[in-house]
Amino acid sequence: MTVSGQPAPVLTTEDAVDRLGLLGLPFLFFLDLERARGNVLYRRYDGRYGLITPAV
Repeated sequence: MTVSGQPAPVLTTEDAVDRLGLLGLPFLFFLDLERARGNVLYRRYDGRYGLITPAV
């Protein structure tokens, strides 16, 4: 595991999907622009995207 010194990007879900595709990453941790809470966007085995969001 590596820890980045950079803060998590603040993005909309749509912008996170774009960034994940452009960078070719398997997953992306980001802060949701509207809620300022952490989310994880990931590429599923079927090529679609999954989104993990915090409970309430």
